[in-house]
Amino acid sequence: MSTDILRIIEGGLFNDKRKIINYSTRLAERLRLEGDTQLADCILEQINANSNKSTATADAMRMIPMDADSKLQIVEVIPETTTRTKIVLSDMVKQQIDDLINLVNHHEEIERAGIEIKNSLLLYGPPGCGKTSIAHYISEQTGLPLVVAKLDGIVSSLLGSTAKNLRKIFSYAGGIPCILFLDEFDAIAKARDDSHELGELKRVINSLLQNIDSLPSSTVLIAATNHPQLLDKAVWRRFTIKSEVNLPDENNRITLIKLLLEGFNCSFLEDANRLNAFSSLVSSMSPSDISTLLTRLKVNCIINGSKDISYENLIQAVFDYQGKDETMEQRIVFYNANGVTQASISKMLNISVRQVRNVLSDNHK
Repeated sequence: MSTDILRIIEGGLFNDKRKIINYSTRLAERLRLEGDTQLADCILEQINANSNKSTATADAMRMIPMDADSKLQIVEVIPETTTRTKIVLSDMVKQQIDDLINLVNHHEEIERAGIEIKNSLLLYGPPGCGKTSIAHYISEQTGLPLVVAKLDGIVSSLLGSTAKNLRKIFSYAGGIPCILFLDEFDAIAKARDDSHELGELKRVINSLLQNIDSLPSSTVLIAATNHPQLLDKAVWRRFTIKSEVNLPDENNRITLIKLLLEGFNCSFLEDANRLNAFSSLVSSMSPSDISTLLTRLKVNCIINGSKDISYENLIQAVFDYQGKDETMEQRIVFYNANGVTQASISKMLNISVRQVRNVLSDNHK
């Protein structure tokens, strides 16, 4: 029981609300077993009255750290209820994300069992594949606000200020229930054996490692990078879960397309051949690029007073998304190569079928 009291005091001194609730709950359980039900009920009543997760964002909004030179805030606090993120992940990544969510949501039970584990996740892979969306999703699923630090803006021309900013961020995140999200992580976590880096930048990495180690287990740490090969080896060891987020495979791509087109009339979604053809056409695009392409298409449809999206609309949108100043002939060849009939091309471009046929005939010579 004395250990529980010491832990409660420790949580109070370091503003670790989760630790206070965790050990106060365990203390109440022990008091009940010893027959002091009145004190146990009083403790539990206080916990229930003050442990609502909705207070987490209010706590996070207080005393947001600022850069001493620019006087600008160096983090952004995004409430857990701001968005409802729909994500499509591979089975492996989904399992890893679910594992972290379960760790966070069962943090109290794990700690009561005497197990210390860092709730940390390193996301890496090509840009636009959903790393930021994953951070938002975890925030929503755990009920914790997202504290976003854009590290390329934290790195100061005065190198000593970079380490100070890092300390401010970690001290801030360590004192409230939240998810600390370090985007563009390679900006400060480059390998210390990089001969092109200055000694001061290497000391910044040492400071980063110390801050990660000192972060309480009640704070969730998520870092994201597009350049995993640049990260210091010691950084990798600081993360409990490491997840590679790549371009979606065909099945996930089709799932994403259907998800993004919800609420619109898309008859081609029932045509497996056309759906697979479009999926293959955007196979080299990131989920972010696919989302942008389809969002533009949906906006144009709404402006034109319709929610009908045809297969021809999709192919036109892909061609236009490339942003190249190409000829009418190149457009005709592209449309035809991707399953648009000559009659449809004629209607789309307001030219005769004979003109379409002549272009295609010349192209095959």
